[in-house]
Amino acid sequence: MAKRKKRVSGTGLKGGEAYTVLENGVWHADISAVKLCIEKYIMEAAGSGKYSLAGLCIYLGITREKLTLWRSGYFLAQDRGDACIAPNTQLAECVEMGLLYLQQHWEESDKPSALHVKQLEATGAFSDNSGLSAKPPFDLGRLKKFAR
Repeated sequence: MAKRKKRVSGTGLKGGEAYTVLENGVWHADISAVKLCIEKYIMEAAGSGKYSLAGLCIYLGITREKLTLWRSGYFLAQDRGDACIAPNTQLAECVEMGLLYLQQHWEESDKPSALHVKQLEATGAFSDNSGLSAKPPFDLGRLKKFAR
C-alpha cells in the first residue's frame, strides 16, 4: 500500500479562516498577512513603548491558545493530531520572531523586567515547550479547590 503524502498545515483548507487567501480555488494560510500584522503591532508598540503578549493576540484577533498553536507550526487545531499533516515552519518562525521582539523589549528596557520575563517563561509564553500551563504557576492557597 502506498504511503500517503504529508501536506503542510495551512494548505488546502476548506473555508475562509482568518489569515487565509484563496489561490487557484484552494484556501491557504496567508503567512505574509500574519507577518505584516505582527510587524504593524511591533511598530505601534514601539511608538507607545508598551509591548504585551495579550496586545499581540488582540491585534492579531486570535486567542493565546491559537498563538501557541501557530507557534508550534499548526494553523488549525485539528491539524496537530493528524499524522498526515506536517507543521508549517514558515508560520512557526513568523510567530516566533514576533515573540522575540516582545522578549527583546522586556529584556532591554530600563525597567526591572527580569520578573516579567520569568513570569512569562513560567506560563509557557517563551519556553521551548511552547505549551501554556493549565494551572497558574503560583500557589492558590485556599482557592486550590476551584482549580482544574
